Amino acid sequence: MKTSHVFLTLAACSTLMLFSCKKEKDTNGITYQLRSSSPSGPISGSMLGGTVQWTGGYASVVEIEFEAESNNIEVEYKSEVKQKINLFSPLSTLGVITVPPGVYEDIEYEVEVQSNGTDAALQLNGSYTNSNGLATPVVFKVSTALEIESEQANVTIVDGVDLTAHTTFNLFVLTTGVTETMLNNATRTAGVIEISATSNTDMYNIIFDNLKKCGGVEVD
Repeated sequence: MKTSHVFLTLAACSTLMLFSCKKEKDTNGITYQLRSSSPSGPISGSMLGGTVQWTGGYASVVEIEFEAESNNIEVEYKSEVKQKINLFSPLSTLGVITVPPGVYEDIEYEVEVQSNGTDAALQLNGSYTNSNGLATPVVFKVSTALEIESEQANVTIVDGVDLTAHTTFNLFVLTTGVTETMLNNATRTAGVIEISATSNTDMYNIIFDNLKKCGGVEVD
């Protein structure tokens, strides 16, 4: 199966912070977590004359991975997780990767999502309201395998200190470039605007590309 790569870099919508927690026993785990940028309420993306509000969604996570350089050697640590994550929860924990103590550079925190049965790899549910106030349900669905990658310059891992890597989606930017005309003329299935690789593909390609701009990682 072909895997697409979405790089969530440190753009204006992203932040990178480093925190740590000292524990009594020697463990060096990195806990991966996933969330939306505003889990307490719907997230709006403004367009010409209309609005899309994302009100729910999930990701079907299958693996988390830590890639970096240490002493000029490329290293890789991964863990299978296989769980469905609610993107609108205050915070969803994906799993833990154990990484040996050391200084790491050029770090990539990877979360791989993949379709599982009837569940998409990534799905967002919401509502489109046009300039006349008419609301229509919207579903954005990614079925192809997807790697979400966040980057960090360096980190030092020491005995007895556990870290947490938060990957955060700023869903406000997803509809950048999508117009009211596109949505008004969109194909509807049972009254729902489904945006996927096989339905309303013009909008799908725009929103899929915007995934690159909607996140960042916080490590604490």
